[in-house]
Amino acid sequence: MEQLTAEQSFAALIKESAVPLLKEHGFRKQKLTFRRERDDVVDVVNLQRSAGNSYESIRSYINCGVYSPGFDRIIGKPEHERPAEVDCQYRRRIENIASGIGPHVTVDAETDIPATAGIVRAALTSALEVMCQLRGPDDIVRFALSDIDFDVFRYRFATGDKAGADEQYQRARYRFGAEPRWQRLDDLFRQASARTVGAD
Repeated sequence: MEQLTAEQSFAALIKESAVPLLKEHGFRKQKLTFRRERDDVVDVVNLQRSAGNSYESIRSYINCGVYSPGFDRIIGKPEHERPAEVDCQYRRRIENIASGIGPHVTVDAETDIPATAGIVRAALTSALEVMCQLRGPDDIVRFALSDIDFDVFRYRFATGDKAGADEQYQRARYRFGAEPRWQRLDDLFRQASARTVGAD
């Protein structure tokens, strides 16, 4: 049997793991990005090829995201009809929301494709369970990781959650207030709140 090249191994891995599983869950594929509309959100799974790949070896990262058009609408941003992973308000690398998988998947001519595909399928299944917990913009805010996410801050202001916005600001000031960049961050908070008030 002829040995697969790294490129063929990568294609075989996707064909045996992401494609059938995500199709079964209602995703549509466009190149290395899969999208699914669900309730008021769009789930996005993207296989990102490493810039340092070679003929012998291909490394990829699996990025997961949930995009809420309602979130963008509320803070005055244009909505995306076909959001990329980078457009999602909730973004995680798969190893952060699924167990049993590392920060990247690497294949070469000798990779055991069925075994690796099994690992990817299991991780994607776990990741989808996490992503399904987000059903709208309020969940996007609830799952926010950073207190210097200014879109989340704007959303809190725009929806009348002034207490939540103030708590976010105070946490950010407590954490970053002694750093030289705090003045710039503080200015961004003020701009975000002013822009939101102006949008009302």
